[in-house]
Amino acid sequence: MLRAGALRLLLSLLACFALTALCGCGGGDKPSSSALTFERLSDTTGLSHGAAVLLDFDAYRMPGGSLRVKAHLRLPEGTRVRVALRPAGNDAVVAMADVPVLDGLIETPPLMAETGPLPVARYRFELTAQFAPAMQPPQVMRDTDDGKSLRGPGVTRGRHGEAAFTHVEEMTR
Repeated sequence: MLRAGALRLLLSLLACFALTALCGCGGGDKPSSSALTFERLSDTTGLSHGAAVLLDFDAYRMPGGSLRVKAHLRLPEGTRVRVALRPAGNDAVVAMADVPVLDGLIETPPLMAETGPLPVARYRFELTAQFAPAMQPPQVMRDTDDGKSLRGPGVTRGRHGEAAFTHVEEMTR
């Protein structure tokens, strides 16, 4: 007959063996793969191919020193475009305006800092038009099939398929 200590040792070993068998490696009959894969998003092929969306761009000083941005865009009438102005090498927005496309043109109101005209410096000008119902008028969403019909340089899609147009340009003004 086994002594009590030997019985406890045997039961402990059996319990460890049972736990190991139950836990296993968890792989089942699934093949393991270490191959690198990439997420494929729908409707992204060829988005940047097509006619230019941005036809011309200019940022200029007004007589009082404030900056204005003017651009001709191939976007539907009424498309809302955000113009953000950041110092080069800095992510802080120093001026911003949301403007509609009218006759293929956007032109911002005078852009200034809270303290007055922005100093002459190198700035990053960012134009963005996001095609989501909260960002664009209903007619623009209809005209662009919710942004899905947009193509050309600067056109992208977000993770959920929403379209956007973006242009970034740095210049001293």
